[in-house]
Amino acid sequence: TVLVMDDDEDVRFIAEIMLNRLGFNAVFAECGTEALNIYNKGMCEEKRFHAVILDLNIPGKMGGEEAVKILKEMDPDVKAYVSCGNPYDPVMEDPAAYGFTGAIPKPFLTEHLQILLEQ
Repeated sequence: TVLVMDDDEDVRFIAEIMLNRLGFNAVFAECGTEALNIYNKGMCEEKRFHAVILDLNIPGKMGGEEAVKILKEMDPDVKAYVSCGNPYDPVMEDPAAYGFTGAIPKPFLTEHLQILLEQ
């Protein structure tokens, strides 16, 4: 199962289709707080997420950069990927420096998801 946090309903819809085609279940959150609650619940139920994809910018709410810091405290082994429409954002250019495992630009491509999730 992959947890996807994005405030855009269309992005979540497309991500679900792509992840299902790759053989993954998808769980969705609209902001960082919701993603953290879902992840924590999964840990309490001993259900691990294969990966987490976090949108970098959520207007007015917790985005990926803040959420990944808390996720890493909860689970140092979490595979967290940042997603953003701006490939030149410093977080996208060097995701590891911000605590991410990798980056996936928007719009998502199935091939990119597959490469990241096979790591």
